[in-house]
Amino acid sequence: MREGSHLISPSDLSDADRAAVIEAARRIKASTRPADPSILRVGALYFNPSLRTRASFEQAAALVGGRCQTLNAGADTWVLELDPDAVMDGGAAENVVEAARVLGQLFHVLGVRSFRGDGPWAVERTEPVLRRFAEHAGVPVVSLEGTTHHPCQGLADLLTLHEAFGDDLTGLPVTLTWAWHPRALPAAVPHTFLLQSALAGCDVTVAHPEGFDLDGDIVAEATAAASSRGGSVRVTHDRHEAMAGRRLVYVKSWGPLGASGPTDPALRSWLIDEDSLKGTDDGKVMHCLPVRRNVVLAGEVLDGPRALVTRQAGNRLWAQAGLLDHLSTTLALS
Repeated sequence: MREGSHLISPSDLSDADRAAVIEAARRIKASTRPADPSILRVGALYFNPSLRTRASFEQAAALVGGRCQTLNAGADTWVLELDPDAVMDGGAAENVVEAARVLGQLFHVLGVRSFRGDGPWAVERTEPVLRRFAEHAGVPVVSLEGTTHHPCQGLADLLTLHEAFGDDLTGLPVTLTWAWHPRALPAAVPHTFLLQSALAGCDVTVAHPEGFDLDGDIVAEATAAASSRGGSVRVTHDRHEAMAGRRLVYVKSWGPLGASGPTDPALRSWLIDEDSLKGTDDGKVMHCLPVRRNVVLAGEVLDGPRALVTRQAGNRLWAQAGLLDHLSTTLALS
């Protein structure tokens, strides 16, 4: 693994590492018995709420014979000061430096979930919280969703794509489409799907209204990755054109990177329903969940044969088990 064995972005896994994780996920999912119990100790520190990530990460650790302890920052831990240079005369009782160093002694792997903060995008996109833990923990840090990426979701998405479309995804026509949501949501998941599908060599179309551009550096990284693997990336504001001939449509809401607050109700027509999918090539539909029915995705799609969302969510368990199994191997724990 790249960057000192940390996983912050999909590209932090080499092609060989990514293949090993998916292969381990498949092996564990197909097995009727768990791996031999090990001493793999996994910590999971959450600065933001979670349902699928917390439940699947804990169960994934158990599935590979490890143990996972979940901590909620500032709730069942001390309030943490995230600036190593701060003069700590306020409400925070512990600095991220000491917290990371201690947790690194207690766990072999540390998962951290930290959404975008209040700073400008240019600062927040550097993943200051995740990077500080990665700098000081001394063990592999896995993003359980950060500002720019959600790599564990990306691995589950990749496993789902392989199950639905086969081992070779080169040239697979997929569309990542924006959908209306009353709030400006984070862009971590769309960034990750864009990059993860590009790394798989897919033919990726990104569709969104004007003003909802994804991070330019991530789009450029995905474009280069897709090109080197036989795929492509293009961006359009025409949703109808973006659906033509697509075999998969990944639906996700996100807000303008530099803004927050409500989303223009005039864009509610970007709801994905059966009518909007007519131009696809019997296109399947994915969404990371949670999803607002009949706002982001129509119930007729969620309950119909196109939807892969339940399998996709379930694959969080197997993908993360594969990741932890791979990490335990690199750590010489199994």
